[in-house]
Amino acid sequence: MQTFPQLYNGGFHCMKEVIQQDGIRGLYRGLTPGVILSMTEASIRYMTYGICQDIVRKALSVETSEKMTLLHNALAGGLTGFLATFASCPIELVKCRMQGMLGITTAKRAALESERPIAMRGPAGVLVHVLRTDGLRGLYHGFSSNIARNTPGEMVFFATYEQCRFFIKRPGQVKDDIGPLGSFFCGSCAGIAYWVSIYPLDSVKSRVQILSSEGKVQGLWHTFWSILRAEGVKKLYHGVGYSIPRAIIGSGSHFVFYDTTRKILLRDLTS
Repeated sequence: MQTFPQLYNGGFHCMKEVIQQDGIRGLYRGLTPGVILSMTEASIRYMTYGICQDIVRKALSVETSEKMTLLHNALAGGLTGFLATFASCPIELVKCRMQGMLGITTAKRAALESERPIAMRGPAGVLVHVLRTDGLRGLYHGFSSNIARNTPGEMVFFATYEQCRFFIKRPGQVKDDIGPLGSFFCGSCAGIAYWVSIYPLDSVKSRVQILSSEGKVQGLWHTFWSILRAEGVKKLYHGVGYSIPRAIIGSGSHFVFYDTTRKILLRDLTS
């Protein structure tokens, strides 16, 4: 829906077309790199955020992370997004190309399978094909698009999370006292804010990385304006509604585990 909005009228129509074209397993195309991407991004995201918080706090002479302002946390989040892109871009490329095969016509797809069969054999095949045809540099097609999405996206993500924690804590409490339910609520709010704010850039990023498989390297801004002129602003948000439930469950759960694990580790270090 996001990459080929002209092909689908909605979520159920998209699901129907995918099943007709590729069977039930088509709904899970790109699952393996998607899981790897999620694990990689989550690990780097939360590990790096703590480090970036310390960098910003020391650079701006803030005593503790509890005293960091909305701007401070946004800066730490932006730095986190920038650094995470170096690890996530290659996996994101593989995932987008696998999922993008569903938007190719049957005839063109058959031709592609005969010309480049290895590229159709799951994530490993896509990875090998990219390395053979474009080298290591090919894994970073769409890197600038990922940077343009991740840096402001993580600024919004972590700033929203920290601000929500500040608002819901009770008088006399610190932000770490909000508990698992509070972490889930704040994480869910952060996830929604993230996807609503960066979804157009994510649509452009996905389009850039998929089209690069056909040798069409247009760049971030050229692709962005092409979509605006040909399809309108609405298409940049095509499918955003289906990202909200994922954001609520995914980001909420991530922060519950992140906050709980961090408290356990800090407790062990201070004991």
